[in-house]
Amino acid sequence: MVGTRPTRLNNKLWTKKILYIYWLMVIMAFLGQIMGLCVTIYYHPDYISYFIIHRMIIPSSIQVGILWTMHYLMNHKQIYSSKLLTISGTVVALVTIVSHPEVNGLQILFLLSMAVVLIYFDKKKLRFSLMVNLVALTSLIAIPSIREAITFYEYFSYHFVLLAGYMTYLIIIERGNEVFQFLQRAAEKEKELIVKSAMMERLSKVDALTGLYNHKTFHEYLDFLYEQSVSQGMPLQLALLDIDNFKMINDFYGHSNGDLVLKRVADAISEQVTEDDIVARYGGEEFAILLTNKSLEQAYEMVESLRLYIANQYHEELDENITVSIGLKNLTADISKELFFQQADELLYKAKRNGKNQVMYEQEEQQLVVQKN
Repeated sequence: MVGTRPTRLNNKLWTKKILYIYWLMVIMAFLGQIMGLCVTIYYHPDYISYFIIHRMIIPSSIQVGILWTMHYLMNHKQIYSSKLLTISGTVVALVTIVSHPEVNGLQILFLLSMAVVLIYFDKKKLRFSLMVNLVALTSLIAIPSIREAITFYEYFSYHFVLLAGYMTYLIIIERGNEVFQFLQRAAEKEKELIVKSAMMERLSKVDALTGLYNHKTFHEYLDFLYEQSVSQGMPLQLALLDIDNFKMINDFYGHSNGDLVLKRVADAISEQVTEDDIVARYGGEEFAILLTNKSLEQAYEMVESLRLYIANQYHEELDENITVSIGLKNLTADISKELFFQQADELLYKAKRNGKNQVMYEQEEQQLVVQKN
């Protein structure tokens, strides 16, 4: 098993939480002291002032002083040392034990002090805590009041209990790291699945050669944008673009060169449209563009600019330029989605029959407008 922390801790946050645990230890000890004071008042009234000073005020002041010092170091000096926290927690426990030697079993507080270190999931920090608490526990034999209150058997028994606690905490850390590694592997596999799923989804949406949306994805967008346009009055135009004489390019220059031309035309379209537009490879040498948030005139200017851009591109493998024909249709509320596409297709073929290398579209008056070099 590895001994590293399963996660990188937020030092400031967890230092505060550990200090809260120490404050709880001090508060519980003080409540116990109050109960002891009540017993003292009832059974030993002459012992009250001594009890208040030596069993309550002095130990509580030391503990509060230690914790306030830790808060100061954390808040003002930005010191979040785990070793300082471990030592301060052990000293807080030691003060409680020393100030109440007649109470058997308080030595178990060292176990709680050591348990706090589990929050780091770090074997080195746990070993350091064990050493500090063993030193504190061993030092108790030097205090006469405690030496008189417990037998040597009890004294050494506390050491074995502390060691047993250490072994238990060690197993907890190992198990925690094992669970973390399992979760980490599961998270990595999940990430791999997400990446593969995203790749598969992309492959199902795009054309492998051009990187544009494919035929299926185009129709999904067409369905959505048609509904939005009809219901919300959003402007929508459809431009169908076809490479002129592409069959001849394939026949004379080969399909590999034809693929280069297709890729170059696809890149040209992607460069010229806006981020609001949808571009797809509709068929072999045919492309479809859904133009949004534009008037018909703006859409025409864009596709005419695109046509000129493509016509001016030089194709080294062909030793010549190529041209495209474009049919542009504006969506109106009185036509169906099918008729919208059909009319754009008819405009494309009119551009082809009219001499190619042109944009053809219909104005509101249904007048054909042809643009050609």
